[in-house]
Amino acid sequence: MSPEDVGNIRQTLALFAHVFDNKEVAELGLVFTEDAVIELTRGAGRTIEGLVAIGELAVGLGEDAPDHHTLDTHVSVDADGTVRARSRYLAVLPDGSVHNGDYLDVLERTPGGWRIGRRVSVPRYPRSAGNTG
Repeated sequence: MSPEDVGNIRQTLALFAHVFDNKEVAELGLVFTEDAVIELTRGAGRTIEGLVAIGELAVGLGEDAPDHHTLDTHVSVDADGTVRARSRYLAVLPDGSVHNGDYLDVLERTPGGWRIGRRVSVPRYPRSAGNTG
């Protein structure tokens, strides 16, 4: 993996917060593959599949949605060539409190650049019943 690839992956991950939080649904294709999957592990968990559903999630969060920040990204390549990124996130809630955790992403190189094909969001604090470790 070249330094340019790593830089482009980091740009893609940073762009997520801007397009998702601003509900720029038409721009989600700059971040995710068409068939991307997001797995939310907080509480009972939830899986969102595809760009349309991801856009509906963003819009459905309403005006008081969390403000996301992606931090401390580490990019790696598995022996089989799978490209992964592990990032910390901070989400500032409308009341000013902060929620944080890890994004575990699998990335794909597309004709348009690097895109997230799968994202698992693992909360750290505050802990929920489904997140005790």
